[in-house]
Amino acid sequence: MPNILVTNARSIVQKVDELQSVFENNNVHIACITESWLNDCVPSCLVNIDGYVCYRRDRRDGRRGGGVVCYVRNDVQCQRLSEFNCDDVESLWLIFRASRMPRLVSHVVFGVIYYPPNADSASTLSHIIGCLDNITQKHPQAGIILCGDFNQLNDRALLSYPLKQIVRLATRRNNILDKIYTNIDNYFHTPCILPPIGESDHNVVSIQAINIVHNHAAYDRVSFVKVRSTDSTGKTLLAHSLSRYNWSTMYIMNDCDQMLDYFNWTIYNLLNEFLPLRISRRYSTEKPWVSDSFRRLIRQRQYAWQQQDMVKYRRLRNLVQRTAKELHRNYYNKCVSSLRVAGSRHWWKAVKHITGQSQQNPLHNLAHNLYRGDFQKLATDINSFFSSVSADLETFQSILVPDTCESFPEKFVIEPYSVERKLALIDPHKACGPDDVPNWVWRDYAPWLAEPVCAIFNLSLRHGIVPRTWKLANVVPIPKTIPPTRIDKDLRPISLTPTLSKVLESFVGQWILDELKGKLDPRQYGALRGKSTTHELVDILHHWHQALDDHSSVRTVFVDYAKAFDHVDHSIVIRKLLNLGVSSTLVRWVCSFLCDRQQRVKISDCVSEWLTLRGGMPQGSYLGPLIFLVLINDLTAGCLLHKFVDDTTLSEIILKDSTSNMSKIFSEVINWSQTNLMNINWSKTKEMVLGSSSFAFKSDVLICDHAVERVKVFKLLGVTIDDKLRWNAHVDSICAKASSRLHFLKRLKRSSVSTDDLLCFYNSAVRPILEYACPVWHNSLTQEQSHQIESIQKRAFRIIYGNTLLHYGEFCNSSGLTTLIDRRVELSMSFFNNCVLDVKSCLHYLLPEPRNECVAKLRRHVQYVPQTARTSRFNNSFLMYALNHYQTTV
Repeated sequence: MPNILVTNARSIVQKVDELQSVFENNNVHIACITESWLNDCVPSCLVNIDGYVCYRRDRRDGRRGGGVVCYVRNDVQCQRLSEFNCDDVESLWLIFRASRMPRLVSHVVFGVIYYPPNADSASTLSHIIGCLDNITQKHPQAGIILCGDFNQLNDRALLSYPLKQIVRLATRRNNILDKIYTNIDNYFHTPCILPPIGESDHNVVSIQAINIVHNHAAYDRVSFVKVRSTDSTGKTLLAHSLSRYNWSTMYIMNDCDQMLDYFNWTIYNLLNEFLPLRISRRYSTEKPWVSDSFRRLIRQRQYAWQQQDMVKYRRLRNLVQRTAKELHRNYYNKCVSSLRVAGSRHWWKAVKHITGQSQQNPLHNLAHNLYRGDFQKLATDINSFFSSVSADLETFQSILVPDTCESFPEKFVIEPYSVERKLALIDPHKACGPDDVPNWVWRDYAPWLAEPVCAIFNLSLRHGIVPRTWKLANVVPIPKTIPPTRIDKDLRPISLTPTLSKVLESFVGQWILDELKGKLDPRQYGALRGKSTTHELVDILHHWHQALDDHSSVRTVFVDYAKAFDHVDHSIVIRKLLNLGVSSTLVRWVCSFLCDRQQRVKISDCVSEWLTLRGGMPQGSYLGPLIFLVLINDLTAGCLLHKFVDDTTLSEIILKDSTSNMSKIFSEVINWSQTNLMNINWSKTKEMVLGSSSFAFKSDVLICDHAVERVKVFKLLGVTIDDKLRWNAHVDSICAKASSRLHFLKRLKRSSVSTDDLLCFYNSAVRPILEYACPVWHNSLTQEQSHQIESIQKRAFRIIYGNTLLHYGEFCNSSGLTTLIDRRVELSMSFFNNCVLDVKSCLHYLLPEPRNECVAKLRRHVQYVPQTARTSRFNNSFLMYALNHYQTTV
């Protein structure tokens, strides 16, 4: 990698000698200089520096100043990309490739940019993004270095490309104007700031390349993993054996644990007989399409080189290249074609693997920084912390368990056909629990396993006992931030429980839901059928808009609970289930399900010891969210309160010239939390005030003598909301996230993936980001925001179809897609119609009274009277806009 220098010269002609001295003292390979102040009247001989090639891009419009220059040392092979010159933007583009490059970088692209004050930021960003798109389509593994004087250019689009701005110290007075954006910052030292050159008031930025020593032993590290055979003959023999197996020995057992142990022992023996475990060899950085025959071909080529048999070497070299292309193409076609019918989750997971992204464990940084690579100790400490969250809770009181002498209701008897139907729906791609039985076994052999599994289920329910094996969980620590730096704040425990336990939980959970019908808080929108984040956001924002339209103000507090699922007191939950009238048979089974649960943390191949929990709900189980809904169901306050599982939003409507009672309201929430042993996360609980009278609310909401932080922007359920109910921040956020995923679209394009498959990836992994909860915000967008979102799809089309002369509308027609504006209208209308047609919809209560029968007899009418509002803000809210524009005449 080259050493790079960046500065603003403010006229370069008088500073050539000083520049040469700076280049020599800092061993500069490439110098990027803005404001050269050169024009056609200045010959190149006046600005040439010995040992360097000078690339100029002078300002052409006759104005004084401007211009960019790049000096490249003679021994550095660079090529100028003149096709990217733009009359409206002062930029210079070069592409560099050395004889030896880092393994994951094919080329390095340099863009030298000068963005004058008060210039058109939109055209500048459009030019830069367009150039980068064109370059990375041809060189998808190219490193990018953008440098120059960017002044106050809004760099959200560059940071979401994704690039990283690495200059951290001021370059002009107290401001950072001379910047470097790159995606290969790990190959450079931290930039250092040097004194200005001549009379320029801009400091010089210098970055030195890191000398990379290729450790082939590290690259070729081999690991061995155990993989269950999937031989078709073995599967057939296993099915034949299961169909003839006699389970009568198990049926006469009267102990649930004994039955399950016998069942698991049988399954393990049959699997090991017909589909045994085998050892698979994997290389740490090897491409996924590499085969054993390809490795042998590589060894033959290398041997021919060592023997200096050049005829054989050239023949093998050409054969290796052709074989690599064929394997590469076949692998991508196989992977992509198998994912055409998959959801976005499967697409995203597979594409990360296909495009060669690092498969490094996200906890790798934590292990090496704090534990010197000791994953075993890391797993032990993480497990100790997770179990300590509930250590302050009291042991479950067995006196709460209902009497077992009650007769077993027939409605809770499970039939084998019901079990078979659920087993057949198991997702084979999901990880199994501590029993280590692959999920495809339950799905593929459901007809023969349904009857013995049903017998275990019924005995467990009849006795009210959950087998101890089903109360074990492998906990996978999922980072909340990448990379995680602390165990106590940056990790979330996801429990992998046995699959059969989840199946039985689904039966019990459905029965509990049936008995809780009509008893759950109607403003609880989480983990319930027919409700979603979009429903809650529409409900909340409708009340906010309505209040502001009535000259009122809104004071809202977003309550966050610390380790909500991990700090659930079992005694409190059981007591609430009984108070809600849930059958004692189900409560008895839930008691057994919650008591004496054990967990261990698993990181790669390292597992910790088993630890017993005193409280909490396993995240990742079927019953976990449902039981938590029971716990938080009686949380009320003296204001509007919305819940999405544990995310709680308090909204106080404050009439004009009235005072706020939020401190008193919030104290009720605190009292409820203390009574139910729930801990509020003080640092993440925020307050927002909306309305013209927001300045009047000087009194803070206090928590333990500390004021809740008042914010102007808050991300609620994935949607960024500000105190003006405008959508600038949200549009910037979704565009940044979607832009970062276009990078993988380019990688797939470079990998010869067909156009149809590229469109499928775009529809699965990019477009949903731009449409999430769109009924909430679509109608309130400005034209500029709508165009900003639409530009992402335009960029995607340019990547998929190349730089053709087609118009955007022609792109849409050829792809069979609509514009994003039309898509959002379609989704919003569909959402509204569902709310209207389904009288049981959770938002149906927001609709006005329908027209009376007399009016309904007119030839053409709509069901609801169109609504009017004082402000355009309320008129453009979802429900008001839908009532005025989405109703169809009948």
